[in-house]
Amino acid sequence: MKLFSERDVRRQFEMLQHDPEFGLTELKAVDGDHVIGIGLFDNVDDFSSECLRYNELGTLYVGVNPRSLSLLDDYGGLKNRMRTLFSDVVEEKDVPFVTGLAMNSSEGLSESARALLPDVSILGNGDLFWPMDEPIPVEQDGEMDVRKAIAAWFYGDPGRPMDISQFTRVMGTAIPGGSWLNRRTRFKKFRPFILEGIASRIIGE
Repeated sequence: MKLFSERDVRRQFEMLQHDPEFGLTELKAVDGDHVIGIGLFDNVDDFSSECLRYNELGTLYVGVNPRSLSLLDDYGGLKNRMRTLFSDVVEEKDVPFVTGLAMNSSEGLSESARALLPDVSILGNGDLFWPMDEPIPVEQDGEMDVRKAIAAWFYGDPGRPMDISQFTRVMGTAIPGGSWLNRRTRFKKFRPFILEGIASRIIGE
């Protein structure tokens, strides 16, 4: 098996729905417990190219939701290029929109959420990926309200911890130390569907 699949990398980028007007796509390379590189991208071509360049150097992760364009005021050198950094540059306050969610299990999901499971993609580690049909805006200092609304709709529990700055593995990239038959991440189930009406249901409109 090849160590890189450009098709899966591009599929995942498109699934994230990070329109440049919403923000930037964060790519992070990690070697063990150490960050070795970070980039902020506004297009799939550069994102895929840098995934290939860092493939096998570390484990590649992508931010599920777009990162604020204001980050470029301090980190302009990260635009569309991976740079050597040893800590993340993004905090939860730097997520201006929720365009998708990744969950590690369907356990405890509400009946409304479970009804959408057939149209949800499953990533290589079993994470369920839920694309929003409309971006959910996160007002300044309002991430707690958005997290509560998401948890209330998905689990019926607004107090359940939710992370809107979360990362997932980049599909189509090498698995460090993987076996001959399991050398790169792959979608377990790819569904190119938008979950119609989900964003308005979450925010109660």
